[in-house]
Amino acid sequence: MECKRLGNLEQWGSVLEQLDEWKRAGQLDRHQADLLWLLRFRGNWRLREAALEMMASLKAPDPELIREACNILTDENLYQEVRILAAESVAAMLSSEGGSGAPLVGPAGKARECMHALLGSPQPPVLHLALRRALSQLQ
Repeated sequence: MECKRLGNLEQWGSVLEQLDEWKRAGQLDRHQADLLWLLRFRGNWRLREAALEMMASLKAPDPELIREACNILTDENLYQEVRILAAESVAAMLSSEGGSGAPLVGPAGKARECMHALLGSPQPPVLHLALRRALSQLQ
């Protein structure tokens, strides 16, 4: 699978290097479409995890990235570590966005609702713990 700026996603080493370069240069916000592409690419868990980690550094996250991270968080067919990483990434993005104490609305509000709903459902304790930590960052 090809991504315009990242090339062949099966050659994941070079993709990870490109992500690191964008982060060091402070250019991640300009490449949110690429991060979204990586989140949706199911062919490589390393790339999905790297994209989630990079999202925590975004200054102005795109609502679609927040939605996609929530999709990962709620997908019970995925492994727990990536779901926990998605919760942490969402919390990091939203805490930088909503740090003024203003109520979170739109995708941000839906992300908070999603986390609360997961807390009210039977999930592994480690995921509940991660959700509580993530929600505490949003207070």
